[in-house]
Amino acid sequence: MKKGWELPVMSITVILGALLSTQFRSQAVFARQDLPSRRSEDLLQMLKQAESEKDALSREVTQLRELRRNPGQTDARQQQHAMPALEGPGIEVVLTDSEKPTGKGEDPNIAIVHNDDLLRLVNELRSAGAEAISINDQRMADSSEIACAGTTILVNKSRIAPPFTVRAIGGGEGLRSALGMRGGIIEYLRFYGIQVDVRVREQLTVPAYSGSAILRFARPARERS
Repeated sequence: MKKGWELPVMSITVILGALLSTQFRSQAVFARQDLPSRRSEDLLQMLKQAESEKDALSREVTQLRELRRNPGQTDARQQQHAMPALEGPGIEVVLTDSEKPTGKGEDPNIAIVHNDDLLRLVNELRSAGAEAISINDQRMADSSEIACAGTTILVNKSRIAPPFTVRAIGGGEGLRSALGMRGGIIEYLRFYGIQVDVRVREQLTVPAYSGSAILRFARPARERS
């Protein structure tokens, strides 16, 4: 039977290898051809994100190995993040891949929703005052990642598939106005045929989040008398 620390280290190592492979393939693609359409800039951004995620996973492997060497530090370094389910008014946004066939010479990637599209949507909702957000029932926390994994998207390391349903608690009309502003995320996606359905809800539920983050520097503050 594998020890508790072995499985996380093995899993992260596998993911790290996949990210490295994807990074090298992406660089080869950019070297061979000039990508058309909107996804040229998006793919560059995805490559940068893959490099960032690779570095983050490398740090996490190092931290897990450190915990293996010093198991007594586990409680101090690993803080459990518990966020209860919340309900209230807000907005629901459903993103679906384009049904419009791509023309000759067009990149088929323009017709699908990418992780960076979801990331931008979440960031705009947060900037507009959303108090809680979920994607396909995956609660977004400060430590949550929206990553590309081949033909699928990972949120909180869980695979999700279209249609992508984003729920956000907050002032529904205000959130909808923020997303619908000229040059915003909705206009951007619809320009490329992505189907976007936006609805204000009087009541919706954002599920609970329960995860953990290994904190390298931060520790619980001591109460001062």
